[in-house]
Amino acid sequence: MPVQGGVRAPAVIRVAAILAAVTALVSAQAGAPDAQALRVEVEGDLTDTQLEAASSRRIRLGPAAGSRGAVVELPLEVYVARVLAGEGSPRAAGAAQQALAIAIRTFALANLGRHARDGFDLCNGTHCQVPRAATAASRRSALATAGRVLTYAGAPAELFYSASCGGHSESAGQVWPGINHPYLQAAPDDVHDDEAPWRLVLTLDQVQRALAGVGFEGRLRDVRVEERSASGRAARLAVPGLSPNVIAGEPFRAAIGTTVLRSTAFAIERRGTMLHFTGRGYGHGVGLCVIGAGRRAARGETAAEILARYYPGLVLAEVAGSGAPASSAERTVPREADPPPGTEIDRIAAAAHASLSAVLGVSLAPIAVRVHDSIESFRQATGQPWWVTSVAEGTSIDLLPPALVAQRDGLESAIRTAVAELLVGPALAGRPRWVRVGAARHFARHGARQPSEPGPEVRCPSDAELTLAISAAAQRAAEARAEACFARAYARTRNWRSVR
Repeated sequence: MPVQGGVRAPAVIRVAAILAAVTALVSAQAGAPDAQALRVEVEGDLTDTQLEAASSRRIRLGPAAGSRGAVVELPLEVYVARVLAGEGSPRAAGAAQQALAIAIRTFALANLGRHARDGFDLCNGTHCQVPRAATAASRRSALATAGRVLTYAGAPAELFYSASCGGHSESAGQVWPGINHPYLQAAPDDVHDDEAPWRLVLTLDQVQRALAGVGFEGRLRDVRVEERSASGRAARLAVPGLSPNVIAGEPFRAAIGTTVLRSTAFAIERRGTMLHFTGRGYGHGVGLCVIGAGRRAARGETAAEILARYYPGLVLAEVAGSGAPASSAERTVPREADPPPGTEIDRIAAAAHASLSAVLGVSLAPIAVRVHDSIESFRQATGQPWWVTSVAEGTSIDLLPPALVAQRDGLESAIRTAVAELLVGPALAGRPRWVRVGAARHFARHGARQPSEPGPEVRCPSDAELTLAISAAAQRAAEARAEACFARAYARTRNWRSVR
């Protein structure tokens, strides 16, 4: 999306200078943004040029997954104004718009490099934040809050927001296992009492087709809520007749369609082959509630008070320099002809590439190993929960923090398995996921040794069991069955490329 120019009447800014207004401000009361921090009023029409002058850095914005488009660079405050136009409520009062502008800016700086593998910082889809053409109101709110972010432990906080929490926010850890920030916990929101519930009717066949699209197998017999979170949302659902026969709430919503099934705050009533959903809210419900913020602003709350309500414990401050530090390091593993670098991870990956290439008869261009320093960084880059050790795609490996990997699978075993998955990936493309996962685990563990005879018959895991496991134990069990299935098929065919 190109930067818009245009010449319009200059803004009237009721401060001596906008840059003087964005000095760092810290709460007088620990954990609450200072109300004085947001008493900046901007009137009149603004241009992107004025927003650019107030920007501390530029954001590389790229296309969402599955879409096309050029990577563009936007000044930070231009980006904030455009996302505010895309994510905010256009008729909300200024305090709500300013609060969301600060949340948008904080999210952007906390997630810089989220799409580093793709060559940009953030995408223009719901995976990150959705920009639209900026409006006069969104430009005013971006400039009025320019440079302000919410910080945790001195850095831009990892935070989220949603359209409507429906009367009760959700904890981040319930939506993204392993993310347990103290400022993103479930809490009631008292400005939704007059909201009417939404309703949706789906057939069992419609739900089955939706779940089949994400890797479930079998014939669906029913859908039941088995477990609810502290906020009352559906945390786990039973889907008898399918494999697997359970699914977490948010993946279920994603499979149905997040604009169709508005939230996981629902009840289900079955009538024959029809499923009647009755729910509240729109979105995951974590963090700032856009509808709730608008209602709070309408009853007189300031932007600072709104932020303190939805992000308790965070500190409002001015962004320094270019924003958040990098959250991961990328290392390039050379091919076997090149001398390996001296680090332990590089040594293990290079050795794995050399030995496994000889076994499999395939080789890759230099493999990029992205070592994450936190579970949050790994989840942001891959979308996977804490119990997935690594993600291998193309010629890249994303790895959990090495200390955690060493405790869980052992660093060498984890890296060998990830390298093996990259090597077998092209030849096994289009097969069930268990073939690729099982092959990687088998060759990482056994090298060139072939099974002497087929092992016991086991049920091969569905794709969903490997990609949407609801716990670490379920993930490990599915991976072990994938390896057993591959070993049995490999013992019969003696050709790993022919396993289907």
